[in-house]
Amino acid sequence: MVAVIFNHRDEVLVALRNPRSHQGGLWEFPGGKREPGEPLLQALHREIYEETGLRLLASHPLCRVEHRYADKHVLLDVRLVSRHAGAPAGREGQQIAWRARHDLLAADFPAANAGIVELLRLPATITITPEANGKREFLQLMRKLIDCGRELVQVRQPRLPPGRYRDWFQAALELAAGTRTRLLFNNAPQQYRREWSGSGFHASARVLSALRTRPVPAEHLFSASCHSLAELRRAESLGADLTLLSPVHATGKYQAGELLGWNGFRRLADQISLPVYALGGMHPGQARLARVHGAFGVAGIGKFGC
Repeated sequence: MVAVIFNHRDEVLVALRNPRSHQGGLWEFPGGKREPGEPLLQALHREIYEETGLRLLASHPLCRVEHRYADKHVLLDVRLVSRHAGAPAGREGQQIAWRARHDLLAADFPAANAGIVELLRLPATITITPEANGKREFLQLMRKLIDCGRELVQVRQPRLPPGRYRDWFQAALELAAGTRTRLLFNNAPQQYRREWSGSGFHASARVLSALRTRPVPAEHLFSASCHSLAELRRAESLGADLTLLSPVHATGKYQAGELLGWNGFRRLADQISLPVYALGGMHPGQARLARVHGAFGVAGIGKFGC
C-alpha cells in the first residue's frame, strides 16, 4: 500500500529509504506491506501512521503498479490522499521531505515507483480546444495556449475530416516543439503517428468502445472520455494513462438527470485505479476541490484558455 499525499502548496510527501533495506538510499512514497488478511485501507492507514504520524481522513485509488526486480516481485496499490490530519515526521528515523511534483525524478526512486512519478507530472488541468473557423484561427489559438504555459491540451476539432485534422495537429506540434506543452490527438486512431514523440492520443467514448488494444506506445499518453463505470473499466483494461469523466455539472449539453454531481463522480472514480479528471461545468480554480472528491484534476473548454 502506497500513499501519494499532497500539502496545501501542492507538494508531495516523500521519504528516504534506509540504506540497508531493499533499494536503500532511494526516495519513495510512504507506505508498506499488508499483514496477512489485513484490509487494504486498514493497512494503508496503519503504515502511514507508523511511518509519519499522519492520520488519513480520505483517499482514492490512483493506480496499481506491478514490477519485477531481479530478486523480488512487487504489487503497489497506490492511493491519492485528499485529506489528512497532523504534521508528518520520520517516526522510523527516515528523512522525509515535501517535493514539488515537477522536481521529482524517476531515477531518484525505486524502479517500481517510476510510473507513479510520471503520473504525478501530469498537470492539474487539461485544456480542450474550442472549434476554430479555419486553420489560421486554430494556430493563433494554439500559440496563445502554448505561450501561456498550458501543459496538456486536447486538440478537439470534431468537424474536421481526418486528413485535415492530421495536418492541423502536425502544425500545432511544430508550434509546441521545445515547450512544456503536450498535445493530445483526438481523431481516428489510424491517423495517429508513432513518431509524434511527446504527444498522446485521446479516445472519445465512441472510439474507446471500438478499441481492442492500447492505440499508442507506452511512452505516449493515452486518455479517454468516459460517462459510466463500464467505460471507465474499459479504459483501465486497455491501459489508459488517464480518463475524463463527465458530466459533473451542467454545461447545456446534458439534461439534469444525466449529471453526476460530485457524489456520483466520486462513486465511479473510486472503482478504478486511474487518474480521473472531472469534466463538465468545471473551471481551473476547482482543481483542489475536485481532488477532495476523488479527481486527479479538472478539464474543460470555455474557461481553460488564457
